[in-house]
Amino acid sequence: MTVAHMKSILKTMTEEHDALLRLADLKKEAIKNGDVQSVDRMTREETVLVDRLRRLEEERSAVIQEDLGSSHANATFTEWSQAVMDAKEREEWQTIYLALASRVYALKQANTLNQQLLHDSLIWVRLNLSLFGPKKKLGNYDNPRHEHAASPGFGGRIDSRT
Repeated sequence: MTVAHMKSILKTMTEEHDALLRLADLKKEAIKNGDVQSVDRMTREETVLVDRLRRLEEERSAVIQEDLGSSHANATFTEWSQAVMDAKEREEWQTIYLALASRVYALKQANTLNQQLLHDSLIWVRLNLSLFGPKKKLGNYDNPRHEHAASPGFGGRIDSRT
């Protein structure tokens, strides 16, 4: 039963990663178009999917712990498959595992690209805001004669005879 349960968990994890990957692609387009509302909506959808994945991972760990004992709580998929299955069954499981691993890798690449796009967008916005903002005056490089008009009681010269 635990082998069938693990297969179900891994297939569900693969489907959840596929959904996250589709969202990442949609998010990339929304970022390119500057659609903040869509990016916000997709981020909330991602949170739900990530919570599901967290629960699936806890379930996966529980199955491994059940099969291998509490001393192997952090066992890898390969360690679990070697302990529970014969060599013939492991080939099918290796395919399932590689499918999941490829989705995780693709999702990581998509998220890195989206993060870079957001970073570049923020730089662009800051640059444009700085162009419209007031100019800072540096006191060290300004000509003091042009900055301040002479006051009526002071002509700009100091009389040292008094």
